[in-house]
This record gives sequence, C-alpha cells and structure tokens, in this order.
Amino acid sequence: MSKPQYAAGFHFVVSTPTQTQDKHARKAIRSHATKAGGARQQGAKLRSWISPNRELGSLKLAMSDKAPTPASTLSISSPRRIGSDFSGLQLPLGIESHMIQELVKLIDINKHGVYPYEICLNVHPVERGWFPYMISDLCCLHSMMFSIQAFTDRGSHNQLSRRACLHYAKTLQLLQARLNELDQTVATSDTTIMVVVLLASVAELMEDYATVGSHIKGLEKIVNLRGGVKGLNTHNNMQAKICRADLAYALLSGQQPRLLRDEIQWSCFIADRDLIQCSHQPHDAYVHAFLEATVDKRLHNALRDLHTFSCISNLAYQTTRKLSPDIYNEVMTSILYRLTNLSFESDPLQEALRVGLLAVSSTIFMQRQFMEHPYGHLLNLHRKSLLRLRESTDIDIPVPIVLWFTMLLHVVENREPSPLDWLSVWLDEVIYCAGIDSWPQAHDILRSMVWVNFVHDRCGMPAFEAAMLRLERGAGI
Repeated sequence: MSKPQYAAGFHFVVSTPTQTQDKHARKAIRSHATKAGGARQQGAKLRSWISPNRELGSLKLAMSDKAPTPASTLSISSPRRIGSDFSGLQLPLGIESHMIQELVKLIDINKHGVYPYEICLNVHPVERGWFPYMISDLCCLHSMMFSIQAFTDRGSHNQLSRRACLHYAKTLQLLQARLNELDQTVATSDTTIMVVVLLASVAELMEDYATVGSHIKGLEKIVNLRGGVKGLNTHNNMQAKICRADLAYALLSGQQPRLLRDEIQWSCFIADRDLIQCSHQPHDAYVHAFLEATVDKRLHNALRDLHTFSCISNLAYQTTRKLSPDIYNEVMTSILYRLTNLSFESDPLQEALRVGLLAVSSTIFMQRQFMEHPYGHLLNLHRKSLLRLRESTDIDIPVPIVLWFTMLLHVVENREPSPLDWLSVWLDEVIYCAGIDSWPQAHDILRSMVWVNFVHDRCGMPAFEAAMLRLERGAGI
C-alpha cells in the first residue's frame, strides 16, 4: 500500500451530531456505508479461520443459554462424577484420586482465566475435551500436577515447593524418554503437546521467558511433524490451545508467532457477515471512512472484526446469552495472528493503531488474572507508539480515534498517571476540543472503536472522570 497522504499540521478532526461535515466527508461516509452494506454476507455460516473446510455453525445458535453436548474426542470416555469422589477411576500407578480432584480445580481456574465467563458458555471441567488425558497419560498427569502446584506456590517469590519439583522432575523424565523412542507416535501425540503447553504456561507464570521460548520452539517442531495446525484434532480444542500458547509468547516477547505464518487470511472473518446490527452514528461511519482512506486494508479489516466482536460481547453480556468457546477461540486466533504478522514502523498512525488493537485484544482474549502486568513488552510498545504519534506533526486524526488511543492506554496500564504526564494532557485536550462533557457521551464514542463494557469500563470511567476533574480545576469551576 502506498504511504497515506496526511494533511499538514496536527489537529483534531471533530465530528459531533450537531455538526455538519463538509461535502468531502459526507461523500466518504456515504461511500463507506454503501460498501459495508454490499459486503455483508446475509445468513452466512461461520467457518473455521484455521481450517476453512470446518463449519462452526451459526453465531445465533452459539449464543444460546444451554451448553452444547461435547463431542467424544478419545476412545477413553470421560468419567461421570459421583459427588466429589473420583475414587472409582482406574488411575496410573502412583496417582491417587485426590490428585484428580486438585486437577479439576486447575481446569476450573484455567477456564475463568482463558474464557470470560460473562459471555462464554460454561462447560463442566469433567466434560471438557482434554480431561481424559488426565487419566490416560502419566507424563501429562504429572505435568498437570506440576502446573497446579506451581500456581499454588506462585506467591512464594517464584520458589517452587518440593512437591512441585518432584512432579516437574517426573514430567521431564517421562517426556525425555518418549522423545528418545524410535517410534515418534507418542512423542508427537496430543498428550505430549499438552505437556509442552503446560510447561510453557508454568515458565510464563515464573517469568522465565527464555524457557517459554524454548518450549514454543519445541511445540512448533511437534506440530510440523503432525502436518501443521490444520492437521490437529479439532474436537478436543487442541488447535486453540496451541495457537493460544504461540500467541501468548508473541505478546510476551514482541516476536512474530511461529505458527500459521504462511496461512494468514487477511479478509474480514466476522465483520461482513451481518451477525449483529450495531450503530454508533455519526462516529463509526466517519471513523471507518477515514481509516478506509488512510490505513492498510489488512489492518482495517482486523479493526472491523474486533469492533464487531466487541459489539457481540456487549450484547451477549446485556442479554445474559453465551458465546460458544469454539467461536470465541476462532475470533481470537484470526485477529491476533493478523495483527502480530503486520508492522508499520515507518507510519506512526498505523503502528499505533496496530499496537493499540493488540493491547485491547490482550484485555479481551489473553487475560492473565494471576499476573499483574503479564505483557510488559506490549505495554511499553503501546506507550512508545502513542508518544511517537503524539509527537508527529503531519497527521490529522478524528476525535473518536484519539479518545480511544488515550483512554485505552489508561485502561491497559491500570494506574493513576500524573496530571502533567503527556498522556493525561493529551486526553484532556481531546475531551476539551471535542466538547465531551459526560461519561455516557465519551462511552458512545469509545464503543464506535473497540470497547467491551464489562472489561474496560472499570478502569475507563475513573480515567475519564479524573480528566474532567482536571479540566474543571483548570477552568476554575
């Protein structure tokens, strides 16, 4: 794409319901609305972004009040739970039923850390697709025991307990033994993949990012031997687990993901499918007309998908209906792989937008509730990209985008900045120049970009109110 031509001089492009745009702005908005309407695929069924031949079904069906019956994934059946007792299970030598109880707690913790329970279907831990691994593979079982113990020990200055170390040693012993076997069937099995994913997650918890990188490289080798991500089992959520581990490391390190590099589909995944009717007039048409004319289409498509998903999430939360975890994972994968495989180092606006979308995606899809600032590198990149944009002198940016940029960094950092901090000054400027005088008004503008109420309001509203207080004091009110 050719470099966007920006008008000289940094200033806000203000558009409010009481103002009339010039004829060029009106023409751009009409053009955007016409194209958007023609692009929608009425009633189209969702297909997997990873494996397009696999149908995900209708989003309307996924947004139901009842969880779907999980498909059988292994020849080993998932055990029925009798009260809280797993004593009836036939377990590997050295594993006792109370350990399984602890593992169920781990899956429950993981469930709330991975899926936002406010909008995603709640599937009982025992019914989850990979539960059978716990009773079928000793190496996987020890790795899970290591994970739960490491999670429990995390408050001890990253020092693992003796029990955690024992499970870790046993995991490595069994893993190395299967990797040394001539027959690589077990070495590349789903259970081995689960072991590596769990080891990577614990290394992340311990902030040992070099070890995380080693595990992800090992995971890449196993996946390639299995024929790539598309060759993995789709019924036990294995594709999503691997992609999530790969993407988490990319956000931690700032490197590109290792998987799916040559299989990126750049078109919109959900935005053109008429899945939800949302309107944020006059802000959204104006913003998207501006972006359509100034940014790379691949980046704009990712934003449109993320905006659509945020609207779906707000609707799901308001109506207490639930999204399918399968669709949630596919949307996450499609958006994050596109954003992490783009770069606009020579263009401050596009790079700030790309990093901003990554930052907001991390708060929606990649939450780490057990870590205070899980993506420090991304946070620093976000602040630097905005500061670079702030210092640019040749970019005109519509108010909704600037407001979203400045509010989002407050939300992601989740801290009280100094009133003299450049970010606070910038936020105050945009609120004042746009004549925004209430949180509901600001909220409507933010929702025209990407804003999930139950995720972002908690930090967003106080940040806005603090800015209003600074402006009132400055005006001597």
